[in-house]
Amino acid sequence: MNRNANLNLPRPGSRIGVLTIIALVALVLLGFVFASWRNIRPGYVGIVFDKASHDVTASALEPGWAFINPFTQSIQEYPITIQTYEMVLKGNEGVVAGDDSIKIQSNEGQQLNLDVVIQYQVKRSEAGILYQDWGGADIGVVEDRVVRQYTRSQVPVIASSYTWEQIVSSKRAELVKLMEEGLRTEFARRHLDLVSFGIREVHLPEALQQALTNKIQAQQQAEQQRYQLEQARIRAEQDQVEAQGKANALLVQAEAQAQANLKLAQSVTEGLIRYQQIQKWDGKLPVFTGGATPLIDATGIISGTTQP
Repeated sequence: MNRNANLNLPRPGSRIGVLTIIALVALVLLGFVFASWRNIRPGYVGIVFDKASHDVTASALEPGWAFINPFTQSIQEYPITIQTYEMVLKGNEGVVAGDDSIKIQSNEGQQLNLDVVIQYQVKRSEAGILYQDWGGADIGVVEDRVVRQYTRSQVPVIASSYTWEQIVSSKRAELVKLMEEGLRTEFARRHLDLVSFGIREVHLPEALQQALTNKIQAQQQAEQQRYQLEQARIRAEQDQVEAQGKANALLVQAEAQAQANLKLAQSVTEGLIRYQQIQKWDGKLPVFTGGATPLIDATGIISGTTQP
């Protein structure tokens, strides 16, 4: 039995043995090839680290396939697209669960909470240095220790120079600009570009919120009163203009009537008066009863001449 079993095994140097060895070698080579290729995702760059020499590639690898030695080398990816990091009061909106807003104090000692949004990106040309400075840590670690920690430490310092009302409204844009400038400097030292920084919302304690509401209502009422006074002034001016127009019209009418009366007076002569009397006389003398008839010389009227 053993002799027959040995007869079924491929003998060294036989064709089947050679093919088996070739297949095994091919599988090993194929596995090595697959292990050697890495795919760098779009929007990322790859940093190659050599474990044997402890060297880091001078330039970052672009997105696409890259070939490395899987036994001695590794690749770390860093995003070069714009990343957004939020720290907000509502736990379901920010990166960290729960209240992650930034707590600050105004120069009066009032505590406020800020919802902030930071946009940043890794400097492509400094991705290798970033890898070295942070010991090969991924972007999550860098984001936590730079973006998060420096923002939470710098923002309260800058905000402490302003009153709570300035932080809420009048100086908010100025405050954001100062914070953005300070963070941009800190980020640049750590191989990151700050794209933008913004205060999305300011959360006030209940007492301050009520005081702010009352102030806004008072301002709105004052504005309404100013508007009403302005409208009254406009109406008064309009009434004055209208009255002046009517007075001018009456004056013009009176002047016209005076001119007409003057011309009429100038046009009335004694002859015209006699003529009008004749036109209106019916040819009958007045009749008087119960007394003497007055002596009236009507000759002049009839003939149109006057007797001396």
